[in-house]
Amino acid sequence: MAEHLCGGRSVRQRLLLWLALPVALFILVDAWASYRAALDTAQRAFDRLLVTSAHALADLIRLEGGTLQITLPHAALELYGDEAGLSGRRGGDVDTRSRMIYRVSYLDGEYLAGERAVAPYVGLAPMHPRYGVRLALYGTRLADEPVRMAALWQPVETHEGLRYVVVQVGEPSTYRDRIARGILWQTLGRQALLLAVLLVLIWCVATVALRPLRGFARQLEARTATDLEPVAVQPQTPQELLPVVSAFNGLLERARETQAAQQRFVADASHQLRTPLAVLKLQAHAGLAREVPEQEALEQVSATIERTSRVVQQLLTWSRARAAVPCDQIDRVDLRDLLEEVAVELSPLLAARHHAFQFEAVPCPWEGPTWMVREIATNLLHNALRYTAEGGTLGLRLVPGVQEVCIVVHDDGPGLSPQMERDLFVPFVSGDARTRGAGLGLAICRDLAHACGGRLDVRNRRVDGLVQGLDALVWLSASPHRCARPAIASKSHP
Repeated sequence: MAEHLCGGRSVRQRLLLWLALPVALFILVDAWASYRAALDTAQRAFDRLLVTSAHALADLIRLEGGTLQITLPHAALELYGDEAGLSGRRGGDVDTRSRMIYRVSYLDGEYLAGERAVAPYVGLAPMHPRYGVRLALYGTRLADEPVRMAALWQPVETHEGLRYVVVQVGEPSTYRDRIARGILWQTLGRQALLLAVLLVLIWCVATVALRPLRGFARQLEARTATDLEPVAVQPQTPQELLPVVSAFNGLLERARETQAAQQRFVADASHQLRTPLAVLKLQAHAGLAREVPEQEALEQVSATIERTSRVVQQLLTWSRARAAVPCDQIDRVDLRDLLEEVAVELSPLLAARHHAFQFEAVPCPWEGPTWMVREIATNLLHNALRYTAEGGTLGLRLVPGVQEVCIVVHDDGPGLSPQMERDLFVPFVSGDARTRGAGLGLAICRDLAHACGGRLDVRNRRVDGLVQGLDALVWLSASPHRCARPAIASKSHP
């Protein structure tokens, strides 16, 4: 039964989230900019109206009976009338028109005409660069309501001569603010609708675009557990899905390699264990039937078990050699100390066969899978012990270099025959039937050397054209080892 997985957000949800947030932010910024632009435009338009109204009022100022008088026509009374108040309210409803207020004063603030509640402008306004007159545009409050004012300095003829008056015209800011807010809400409404349509389109497009992924999932679900063939790429497969298919096919390839390695290991193990187990069965049967003396039968069984254990150990080592090198197996070690430990471990065997052993090494720091180097040296020395006559000479030499480090195991044995050279690294092919070996020693060393990023070379040592022994050279890289899967060309056993 397929397990229900609970992951994070879907691709569609992420697309909606990643697009909706910046688009919504852009809409808000754009709406605010539109609001400020509309407010500025309305401000300019209404300021122009205030200046025009101030000029119109200034033109209505007349000297009558020795005093300045201002007479508003009927249309102006409708515009500046105060019966509706500042906000233009009639019967509780908000009028769409904006009521204007005005005040005319002398320069000293003395009231002349208009709304007394308006505070007189104090001071002298500068020349306005746009209108070319002394004009001040400013904001104030009147009856707790914001008001935009224009103050115009206007010269008039009086009985005392030419005098200046200040014509102030104002309008509540609520009307122009209401216009700007209306533009803001209209903009927000249109863009919110556009955002909703955009999100729906994104959802639909993402649904259609993800159909190949769902088809890929159904294709994988239909596979059996033993089907490790690569997934075929269809012509309609999107380019974005190709890396996923490629990575999955790579995973299948590694799974096939692992499965093949397991099958080879099982086949190799059964091939190598079949004969010793059959021999062990016959020996046990002979002992139980008293066909051979009991002591002799036990010795035969013990020898067979020892050889079988050796074969099993070699099979396990060979399997590890053909696997990847985990990073936690990378150590830093002095190769001289490592090889010296191997020589000490094998010293009882050397002494038992009265071999002369030569050890030549200098300090050589190295970084890599040390257990593999130990196994290589141990296997090569075991081979040298097996093929060197009693009382012969063998040795272990370490030759450090700039790019590579060379470990040499040498002996004065009979060397390699042409047949042995041809089948040297073929698994389960022993060089000498008398040794009763499994034929895995050199194959293990070769694969371990490859896993270390090095190589193994086995050659006859010739002096004056005559074979004087065998040299096994293991070349290792002097640079730090990288965790990598070794490329091993496996050969099937006969």
